[in-house]
Amino acid sequence: MSTLLENNKLSSLFDYFGTTIFSHNNEDINQLPYQLLIKSLATSGVVLLRNFDVNVHTFSTFIENNSDYVTFDPARKPTTKSTAEIQAGDVEMGLHMENGNLPFSPELQWFYCGKAAKEGSETTFCDGLTVWQKLSPMTQKKFLNKKVKYSRDIPWENVKRYLSLELQQPVDRITDEHLEYVNAIIPGQTYTRINDESIHSEYVVSAVIDNVFNTGPCFCNSLMSPSVNYRPPKMTWEDDTEISEFVWTEIKDICEEYTRDHKWQDNDVIIVDNTRVMHGRRKVLDPLRKMFGAQSYLVGGNNVK
Repeated sequence: MSTLLENNKLSSLFDYFGTTIFSHNNEDINQLPYQLLIKSLATSGVVLLRNFDVNVHTFSTFIENNSDYVTFDPARKPTTKSTAEIQAGDVEMGLHMENGNLPFSPELQWFYCGKAAKEGSETTFCDGLTVWQKLSPMTQKKFLNKKVKYSRDIPWENVKRYLSLELQQPVDRITDEHLEYVNAIIPGQTYTRINDESIHSEYVVSAVIDNVFNTGPCFCNSLMSPSVNYRPPKMTWEDDTEISEFVWTEIKDICEEYTRDHKWQDNDVIIVDNTRVMHGRRKVLDPLRKMFGAQSYLVGGNNVK
């Protein structure tokens, strides 16, 4: 550990959150100690690894070595066993918690930049721990007293792929019994079959969560993000009443104030605490950029020593 610390520099990533670990000697990324990575993530919410020796295959191994188990968006085409290329159109994408409107939300979000964009395409990050502290007491009270509801129809094939990853079952074995199982084990989740091709999903969940490292309540959710690969959900309070324009304006304004952009360089790797930090994207201006991602769960839970 001491040798690695001597050969690497730790610094702030953004002005109020995030950590950069910079390799001076282009070390193999899979030599980075797990505890250094996780401690940095626990204290700052997002970690950038720069100037390490990495490619999409060693990135995949790095995720596997530092996770309990790995998942990724089933609407994306796999690139390796544990990663998929991010191809979500070219429009700007709002802040969101990965899979925040689905019954299983990963604890970690991973990004690897295979080829950086020449312009635009920055990934945005916003610390939900800080956002929650900055919301007005009246808005905080609303979110503490009411959960939000995400409602939408999802193609059955997408649901099957998603549940096969999260339940670690072969996709061809996923049936309606698994829908019923998820309804039973996930509070607030209701899957209902519409027909052979479609499933209706309603998910009731708090927009304010305790993050996996127990650093405090975080405004971390998917209220502000459009859906690129799926039909956008209808978002209301849990009792089906509309979220007021006043609340929408306040959360958007505060999140915008505390959003920071990351300009990618080739071979950058970023790990995000998906229970604290929301992410999004500026408009893609360079179609030749190559980004890869995955989601996973912590080894042994939040065991940070």
